[in-house]
Parts: sequence; C-alpha cells; structure tokens
Amino acid sequence: MQTNEILQFVQDNDEFLITYYAKKYGKIITRRGTWTKPNTDIKGKYIVINDDHCFFYWDINAEPNKNGNQWRRATNPTSVKI
Repeated sequence: MQTNEILQFVQDNDEFLITYYAKKYGKIITRRGTWTKPNTDIKGKYIVINDDHCFFYWDINAEPNKNGNQWRRATNPTSVKI
C-alpha cells in the first residue's frame, strides 16, 4: 500500500490491524490499533523521520507503560486492514 492510502485508511476506520517490521523484536508484527486514543479526541500522527514513514497509533492490546502510554510507532508499515 502507498503511504497516502495507509494514512487515509487508519483515519477512516475505528479499528485496524497494522503490519510492520519491529526492530525491537527483529521481525514483522501485526498489531490491533486505533488512530484516536479511546475516550478522547487525541489523534495519532504521521511524520517522516530519516526517510522512514512513521505512523503513531494507539495499540489496543498493548500493556500500558508506567504512565499508561499505549502509543506505538509503526515504521514503514506494509499493510493495514480491518
């Protein structure tokens, strides 16, 4: 998928599955997320960092860190779907 297609998809759907290579795990992963933090109006972000397309999304199934943060960065995602 093209970057603009991914951005439009995550903005248009309440929940989605996003697939990308995670350096932390050294493999391709798929996560369930939302573009907007639940029960708020806080939206995710799309930015380019060192030529990488980065999507910051709310990971629904993530264990919150000590600050309750479940925002995750998907770098150069390969696909999104419902």
